[in-house]
Amino acid sequence: MTFRQLALSNIRGSALRYAAFFLSSTFSVVLFFVYAQFIMHPDVAGGYIYGGDATRVVLTVCEVLVAVFAFFFVLYSSGAFLRARNQEFGLLSLMGTTRGQLRRLIWLENSILSVGAIAVGIGLGLLLSRLFLLGISRILGLDEPIRFLFVPNAILLTAVSFLALFQLVTLVGGLRIGRQEVVELMRAARKPRTVPRASPLLAVLGAALVVAGYVVAMRVEGAGVVLAFVPVVTIVVLGTFLLFTHGSVLVLRLLRGAKASYLRGTRMLVVSQLIFRVRDNARLLATIATLSAVVLAAAGSFYVFNRGFEQGLEGMYQQELAFVERSDGRPSLASSEVDSVLARNEVIPTVKASAVIHELRFSDLDDGADDGWLVLVGASDYAALARAAGFPAEAVAETAADVASETGAETAAGATAGTSAPSCTALRLSDGVAVLGDGGVEAARVAPPITMPPGLQGRWYVVDDSALAGLPTGGREYAPATLWLYDWPEGAATRRLESELQQAVMAAAPRQDVDARFMGVRQIRQTLGLSMFAGVFVSLLFFIGAGSLIYFKLFTELGEDRRLHGRLRRIGVTPGESAKVVTAQIAVIYLLPFALGALHAGFALDALGSLLMQDVTRYTLVVIGLFAAVQGAFFLLTRWTYLRALRPAG
Repeated sequence: MTFRQLALSNIRGSALRYAAFFLSSTFSVVLFFVYAQFIMHPDVAGGYIYGGDATRVVLTVCEVLVAVFAFFFVLYSSGAFLRARNQEFGLLSLMGTTRGQLRRLIWLENSILSVGAIAVGIGLGLLLSRLFLLGISRILGLDEPIRFLFVPNAILLTAVSFLALFQLVTLVGGLRIGRQEVVELMRAARKPRTVPRASPLLAVLGAALVVAGYVVAMRVEGAGVVLAFVPVVTIVVLGTFLLFTHGSVLVLRLLRGAKASYLRGTRMLVVSQLIFRVRDNARLLATIATLSAVVLAAAGSFYVFNRGFEQGLEGMYQQELAFVERSDGRPSLASSEVDSVLARNEVIPTVKASAVIHELRFSDLDDGADDGWLVLVGASDYAALARAAGFPAEAVAETAADVASETGAETAAGATAGTSAPSCTALRLSDGVAVLGDGGVEAARVAPPITMPPGLQGRWYVVDDSALAGLPTGGREYAPATLWLYDWPEGAATRRLESELQQAVMAAAPRQDVDARFMGVRQIRQTLGLSMFAGVFVSLLFFIGAGSLIYFKLFTELGEDRRLHGRLRRIGVTPGESAKVVTAQIAVIYLLPFALGALHAGFALDALGSLLMQDVTRYTLVVIGLFAAVQGAFFLLTRWTYLRALRPAG
């Protein structure tokens, strides 16, 4: 038998052990490849895709994270496989196999697996790239999806990167085996299992640390969340390790001491085996609980921010477009140009209204005033604007009446303060002339909100028509201008329409004179969508990796479990009872770290809600529920595979 045949035989014989390793490696290759396909896509790299540059940056970061994750994941899993095969390597050494030949055998096995994972990953990546490009196109709001292309550089980058990664890990594993003596290899699988010991004091300390972290997370508010972050994370992580290394063993011992329930059914087998299994894997389980908490908290944070911004966007823009058209020679967008763009795209506006605005310096009204700006609009013009925008007549009437009641008041009012859009404030006037002083602005009722360009927000005021007419016109720096409002059905806004309008805006008007839903909301939604997309994918990658680590650990103990359950069958334990024992053990190993990690994440997200001053309970439950479904599927798959592997041959 040649070394190549021996390597293939070893892979076939350990197929179940290698299954999760192979699938997880393939998943990493798929993610890396589809990201590379987008980053190196000619249309994206050439700048022909709207939002492509920002997306490339996000996916490049994801690309690096996938590579780092894949390295440590493969390094750990490869080491676990090699440790499980110590006795096999010892036997080969006794039969005359040299250390160099052992290294060559390991290299052949890992090379076959790595080439297979890379080939399958790139193949699946090509199949999934079209769906990926469709999804990214949807997030970016493109009318036409990014065209599907074979990108040779992406294939080359993926193949070279993962070949180098696998070869580096293989080199580390070969050096580890090469340093061990034959006696060490043979004894590794025969070391007796000592009875696990646990310190009640350390178990209580672990529980106290976790509870203390929870209490601080619940009680801290505002900026205190940031200050408490590192101390809380530190004590919770330390408490988690103590709970798994000491608390879990102590709880299982207490269960063993309850003879009435311990001796019932298969519980004795379950508890006695779990005492050893949980303690042997305590560090791994604590690490996975911590990793699960990080993944859930990260995914939950992305989701909370995404939903919070989405809800905030709903009230940010009342109309599709607002702009200032000027008549004094300054550059501005013309309403005729907007009408032309809408007509070319066969869009009929539901709102088209205008109002005359007066931009004045404070010094235009009072020689002694500080330099600054204010924008005045007549009450009747504003009322017409609000009515055209579809606001109730009562609200418009209330605003007009409020403005009228403020006009002519004796109290001076400083115009240095204003209200942020979309509110407006009535400017107090005295005998038709603005009086500026230190009294501050006394706001009238909030007027019906309308979209305002950035240059007008926070400093525009509705005044009575007669008072406005009485203001001096001589010496003003700027002539009166026209504020335009446009609105059209949301479904009519195509990418072509938005692109043409944006080109018109960029060519004609300063940014502070124009505000539009497609310029603001679309960009924010694109950023949110990309952040959510990247965050969930990377979180899912690490989450699947955590589940795979448990799978590897279980299958490294498969030989010992086979011998144990073989002995149990000889003393009368039925296959059904064996299945119950195995199911209970796998459930604890899989679900206990996730449950504790979910609890950690729940308190972390509650602290985030306190920082943001919003209730995040619903978002937390959604995220934990989705990841619980993934973990449950992983558990069922592992249970089915493990039970099949435990069945006696024939």
